[in-house]
Amino acid sequence: MATRKRRRAGAPRGALGTLIAMLVAALAFAGTQLGWFDNVQLAPRATPLPGDGVYVTFIDVGQGDSTLAYCEGETLLIDAGVPGQGEVVGEYLDSIGVTELDYVVCTHAHEDHCGGLDYILENYEVGTLFAPYTEFDASGTFTHFEDTAAGRGLDITVPELGMEFTLGSAVFEFIGPVSDWDGDVNDSSLIIRLDYGDDSFLFTGDMGADVLLDCAYVGGYSLNCDVLKLGHHGSRTSTDEEVMRLTSPEVAVACCGEDNSYGHPHDEVVELCESEGVLLLRTDRDGDITLHSNGAEIVRAA
Repeated sequence: MATRKRRRAGAPRGALGTLIAMLVAALAFAGTQLGWFDNVQLAPRATPLPGDGVYVTFIDVGQGDSTLAYCEGETLLIDAGVPGQGEVVGEYLDSIGVTELDYVVCTHAHEDHCGGLDYILENYEVGTLFAPYTEFDASGTFTHFEDTAAGRGLDITVPELGMEFTLGSAVFEFIGPVSDWDGDVNDSSLIIRLDYGDDSFLFTGDMGADVLLDCAYVGGYSLNCDVLKLGHHGSRTSTDEEVMRLTSPEVAVACCGEDNSYGHPHDEVVELCESEGVLLLRTDRDGDITLHSNGAEIVRAA
């Protein structure tokens, strides 16, 4: 792992099973190339990720967030859902052969983001652990997370704005929050931009629209991306027309639970994606969502 400062500006067995798996993968790959995102059938989760390019998986943890970015054997895990969903995240990591994590990020102190991280810290070797603060007394879940990290001998690193880290040949950068979050824990979310070649992903935690826009207007950071992880599970408070204009994504992802009581993603956000021609993927309907970048284009991976 390296760091640098930003320059500002279970599958079937046997021959038949192998043939079936190859056929499913081939059909799914063809579908992604043709843009049939809604009809792609994903290959078995137990298939290890190849070594080329960047893979970003939005893991289905119900009403919560968890994302794994993987490049050339190096890994970045962002959040792990509520307590109990850490095991779901662990099952996914095990299925693709991940035994250790180079970077783990807790975006903020709400339990649907940090709750499952206890399981991850207890069961996987972790290189660097990031969070927006080292203590947060108002959240018992975050306190438990702190205690677990301390018990594992892990220090929590609060990243400086503009700090970049390498992930294989990719680079991720902390670009927010740049302004005072004024007591709203959602607005304390760490904002991460991941770049690989000409492709970019933006992970926004639960940050509200105004504070996210400050990353551009006050901090001077680019929000333009190919893939946008919608803030706050697709809430209207996090994604408005100005956010969509500055991010200008081709794909938006809502990490949300089926029939959740909040109505996420909100109708206004769904309609905004439709009007802007942005493909909306949702974990409540699509399950785990894996996107692959070769540095020039992004497709839904089989």
